[in-house]
Amino acid sequence: MERTVVIVDDSQFIVDMLSGVFTDKLGFRVVATGTNGIQAVALYKQHRPNLMTIDFTMPVKDGKAALKEILAEHPEAHILIVTSQMGPQIVECLKLGAAGYVEKPLEFDNPQYVEEFTAIVNGAAPP
Repeated sequence: MERTVVIVDDSQFIVDMLSGVFTDKLGFRVVATGTNGIQAVALYKQHRPNLMTIDFTMPVKDGKAALKEILAEHPEAHILIVTSQMGPQIVECLKLGAAGYVEKPLEFDNPQYVEEFTAIVNGAAPP
């Protein structure tokens, strides 16, 4: 069964990078992308993906607010936070129900990073 992912990040560069990795290396189908938390909520409701990635820092509505809203209505959602910020905010997202987090910068040219990323993704949305 094909796994699906929705990618939400305000950086088109990050969206393109994640899309390539999910499609080419992990066998996911990218069903939608967005650039802010409002779009994240709407795209989750529309597509109900196996996995959603949400940037923590975005305009309009941040990743934490989108995570809270999605999980309040869909507690079964598997959401991976993608962030360059560490600390209490990420711990709080995990307590709210995020399936995990990935730190930026994304280093997909590093085989060990790809292996760790793959393990995080498979833990968040098992094949």
